[in-house]
Amino acid sequence: MIKVRIIMALCLMFITHSLLAETPALPTTKDPSKALAVIWTIPGDIQQKYNKIVEKKLKEVGFNLTDPHKRVNDQYKTKYGTTVLDVLSFLPVANDDVVMPLFNIDPRLAGFSPFNMLIYKELDEKNSHVGHLTPEAMIDILGITDPEVKEKYIASFKSLDALLDKELGAKNKSYIAYHNATKDRMINFEYTFERDDDFDIDDFLDEFQNKFELAFIGKNYLIAGYHNFLETDNGEEMLEDFDAFWTYSLCHLTYSYNIFDTKGARPDAGLYAPCTMYMYVKKDSNKMVIGMPKLANVKNTLDIKDPKRIGWMNKLDIEIPQILTTMDMQAVENVNPLKETPKPIKIDTTPTGPVPGTIDRKPKTVKAPEPVQEEIPQQTPAIRKAPETKPVPAPKVEEKAKEQIIENGGDTVHIIIPKPPKVPTPVKVKTENADALNSRAIKFSKRVPPGYIPPEKRMTAAKPVNTTIKIGEVNKGRISTYLRAPLMSVKDAEAALKKAGYKILSVTPLDKKKELTTIVFTDDALEKFAVDNGSEFLASLRLLVDKKDNHISITNPVYMAKAFIQKEYDESVPKAELKKITENFKGLVNSKDKLKYQLLPNYQFMNGMPKYKDMVEVAMGNDLLENIQGKKQVVFQQKLPNGAVLFGMTFRKRTQKFPYRIGTNNSALLPYPVLIKDGKAYIMDPKYYISVMYPLLKMSEFMTIATVPDAILKETQRVFRKKK
Repeated sequence: MIKVRIIMALCLMFITHSLLAETPALPTTKDPSKALAVIWTIPGDIQQKYNKIVEKKLKEVGFNLTDPHKRVNDQYKTKYGTTVLDVLSFLPVANDDVVMPLFNIDPRLAGFSPFNMLIYKELDEKNSHVGHLTPEAMIDILGITDPEVKEKYIASFKSLDALLDKELGAKNKSYIAYHNATKDRMINFEYTFERDDDFDIDDFLDEFQNKFELAFIGKNYLIAGYHNFLETDNGEEMLEDFDAFWTYSLCHLTYSYNIFDTKGARPDAGLYAPCTMYMYVKKDSNKMVIGMPKLANVKNTLDIKDPKRIGWMNKLDIEIPQILTTMDMQAVENVNPLKETPKPIKIDTTPTGPVPGTIDRKPKTVKAPEPVQEEIPQQTPAIRKAPETKPVPAPKVEEKAKEQIIENGGDTVHIIIPKPPKVPTPVKVKTENADALNSRAIKFSKRVPPGYIPPEKRMTAAKPVNTTIKIGEVNKGRISTYLRAPLMSVKDAEAALKKAGYKILSVTPLDKKKELTTIVFTDDALEKFAVDNGSEFLASLRLLVDKKDNHISITNPVYMAKAFIQKEYDESVPKAELKKITENFKGLVNSKDKLKYQLLPNYQFMNGMPKYKDMVEVAMGNDLLENIQGKKQVVFQQKLPNGAVLFGMTFRKRTQKFPYRIGTNNSALLPYPVLIKDGKAYIMDPKYYISVMYPLLKMSEFMTIATVPDAILKETQRVFRKKK
């Protein structure tokens, strides 16, 4: 018996190691010009150090972080239930001032603008791996041959790699050799549109981008990044011959999980992630140009042999062009459009089905069968039953013993799975004169108390609804984020707030049709309470007049205080604010959006995501308040008793409309609050602030606005820049 246990333990060790096997070794080279990627391999977990390098130090050499996705492995664990990765982060960067002038020579260079600064480590590894594709490999994949573009683009990476050598150690650096057998390396399309005298480029782009994003989201893709070159500091000047020029970062979570994670994981393929798709419109042109590298490049340059992973890459290389075709786009050959006219080509229209061996969801939990409720028998007239027809037994088929085969290099392990014993068939016993017997069975009453809910029904998830019990207070451990009431006009809402003793800080329409209008309000007691508790973001509340959903919404002061104060505090002030609101607004109900009250101080959307305390510093200096004066984005400024200033700002149209993706009835979180205090400017991390104001938000919904947190960060940083 002891021997059997030892053998089983060894098998389990073998299986565990095979699940967590390290990324296979790839051919290396000492010549950077012939390399696919440069990789630094460092002992231990260095993600915090690496994040700081990418976020702050790369700026010194001209590279800026665009849409970071840290610890993607946490999302895998949450969605699929398991991961073999200790860390996997995608940190895309771009050197805008280098690449934008080169777009005027060959705009295809945008196919890797941004490119990923990858970091990964598997669970059973002692080393972390960080690095990026080489500029030589990227240029070759894109098909660029212009000498000036090649020379200047390659030269821009020297300072980047020198900095990484200094921070991570040149001795830890190696180069993966580049070999690419991919013949057709790019996806290229053109989209022709009407451009008459009434044409407005901004309206066109707004409509097009919304249609494009929804088309890909509908096919389970994520818009993981958006980088608009014309909105950068020097974009309009350097790209004056373009009406529009931006890139999307595309991601497909199930694809990425099955490529970068699971048995035989290939996190090194994250060098290509997320996929960058560029789009541009030349000045006064009626044609949009679209392009991106194919995933076949990943397969061939990293020598991926696993059929499942190859299947996923082939699937997306077919599916992406098919989606573009449904939007009336024309596939074209890969040439420099500024020098020659691309010829139309045909695409593969084969339907893409599921990839064999794919893990597409979190393993289902097997539920025990629900208990069958006994019913009290009713006396009914005797009914003569028809004679029963006995079923003909099926012939017995001898089952073959199940066998699990595990491959490990040239060795094969066969595990015979024992057949479970057959469950005994119960014997039916018919007792004559059963009523005459004196049964000793314990009998329970069938009576139940009024309103009793059986256990099997008690756990059934009810659809969240608005309630009228304890308006704004804690009820059964939970508290509502908002107080809803019947729709009233903006004018009447202002009057009610003033009657309650509040001062109005701003009245801000959030959309062109003025269907959504936010009123920001405060009073002296609330301001003092916020300052005394070191939580200046609590210094004002919001009321949303929501014509779209036909109601008003008021942020619950008790909810906000619990979320924004990270210590014990006097609850009398937020409760007094709640009383003022409930006494002056009739017909209030608790919103269905709610969270556990005691959870609020440490709330985070999911493991690895920011909490309230994880503030983001967006600017620093002695002239911060001066720099925001006269900016149309700044809609109110609230000077607090401690000298700090809380202000609210709106965003550009693309960012401002994100509530339409996840629910307009919680739009009161806008205008976005920004705090200036002690020479620094802070915002609540958008991933925290959005989720705490949308407590019913699902991960799938959050993914539809994946580019918004980084867009908010960029726009709040930009508002502090001095006017030229």
